[in-house]
Amino acid sequence: MEQLPYELKRGKALFRDRIRRAGLPESVAAPADPENFLGVMATGLRHFGLRTLDTMLQDSVLVDLGYVDPKALGRAREDAERAAVVPDLLCDTIALEVGLRSLM
Repeated sequence: MEQLPYELKRGKALFRDRIRRAGLPESVAAPADPENFLGVMATGLRHFGLRTLDTMLQDSVLVDLGYVDPKALGRAREDAERAAVVPDLLCDTIALEVGLRSLM
């Protein structure tokens, strides 16, 4: 299996060099403040993730297998509705559920 030399992978050097050669400015090739998708992810999770969580409260692979307590999941759903940010553990639980369902 071939791999790029570390010098080309470190800091996305190869990717950034290609951007520069395409004529884009340095602010695009190597921005001072890298992109942060936290706001987009939070909005998406609040809009779609909580709906997925509602589905999980009715039928969940993780609950069925005994990995998640359905009562605790229900309480977490109520808390997430009121919270400014959906807790990371709940995000991970939703992601794992969706991943498991995709394998079925």
